[in-house]
Amino acid sequence: MKIVVLGGMGYIGSALCELYRNGCDDEILLVDNRMIPERIAALPPHIGYVQADIADLDYMRHVTADADVVHFLAAQVEAEMSVHREEAVWRDNFELPKSVIEIIPSSTRVLWASSGNVFGGVNEAEKYMDLDETDTPRPKYPYAETKFAMEQFLHQHNGQHTIVRFGTNYGYAPGIRFNLVTNIFARKAILGESLTIHGAGLNYRPTCCVNDCARALDFLARREDTNRETYHVVNESLQIKDLARTVIDSVASDSELNFVAKEVPFSAYALSNAKIRGLGFEFPPTQAADLVTL
Repeated sequence: MKIVVLGGMGYIGSALCELYRNGCDDEILLVDNRMIPERIAALPPHIGYVQADIADLDYMRHVTADADVVHFLAAQVEAEMSVHREEAVWRDNFELPKSVIEIIPSSTRVLWASSGNVFGGVNEAEKYMDLDETDTPRPKYPYAETKFAMEQFLHQHNGQHTIVRFGTNYGYAPGIRFNLVTNIFARKAILGESLTIHGAGLNYRPTCCVNDCARALDFLARREDTNRETYHVVNESLQIKDLARTVIDSVASDSELNFVAKEVPFSAYALSNAKIRGLGFEFPPTQAADLVTL
């Protein structure tokens, strides 16, 4: 297969690259608007790289013309902060991806990276536990709103696609981010700093090891029965206070929890991963090493 990874230098993109590094018979092309020389120089021969922006529709048409699979990972991130750059987020997470997908051949499978954060505004008085793919998203902030808007567009589009709603990523990959809750906690715990918890830390958050995100993308891309379906890719959902304590224990840290009276930005929400597990995909138990990111 020819596999194109849009956003290949990012967190999940770099985990996909590691997955495809050894023993892969596929032709892989990473496309990103960033150039990271040391990572590009270390790519094996079957993984190519091109510096390009998804706004270059002529090139997007060219590079996807003979692709079997396109992993669409290019996006602006940071859900809570997206409210401060709403126009740019709607451009980069909706308008441009929509334009790109419209020119991708209908025979090419698009794996669209969505987010469990589309449930960030759920009504906790109704249902917020074990949310599955049939539950109605209630996005909050532009980041989640754009992700859900793209899901709705894909349902109406006549091409092949699979929507993947990821839990909050954690763990090591070359493109690791330290603005995600588990990785923030891990870094602070390793340094012996206190971990700040907003409110009582009772809100649930779905989480997923970045390497399991990569495995799930590849797993779903190789199955015909996942076309035009949506899947939650989540290892487990934990309350923030329990997540923080798990991280502290995993690195044997003396860090303490610092509870502050601050409004929690999202509702509590916990996602079910039963649908993808029903296909035979397995999430290994969370290991302490997965949480140690430095």
